[in-house]
Amino acid sequence: MTQGERGGKQVMMGVGADDLKAIKYILLFYGRYLQSGQAGQPVSHRSINRIQLVLLKIEQIISGQVILLRWDELGLITEAIATFTELVRRKIGASKERDEVLANCEQLHNYLSLVLPSIHPTLKGGGSGS
Repeated sequence: MTQGERGGKQVMMGVGADDLKAIKYILLFYGRYLQSGQAGQPVSHRSINRIQLVLLKIEQIISGQVILLRWDELGLITEAIATFTELVRRKIGASKERDEVLANCEQLHNYLSLVLPSIHPTLKGGGSGS
């Protein structure tokens, strides 16, 4: 269960263990992707540190600790999922397995986007260029 505050109201949302593990691996991928320069923009140490902090928090949540994620951290997760989904769609040939991965990622992205519709333009409407 993740909770936060928005507009003076406390918000809680649940994400399952499998989704948390997926988020962990997507964040690992996203950090490496940014560091490799493939994103087409320079990456700062601050960005990498943010990803590492969120990874640490996700690990703590997986281990059963109650951890609060900030709105910008949830936005980072959603951005990572959107990037991962886009790259899988472009770079991996169509198959049943690929389509299942995409569907699961898009479902998780849409769920998080319900909470974060105004953080980033690509999050509006729960879509990531699909």
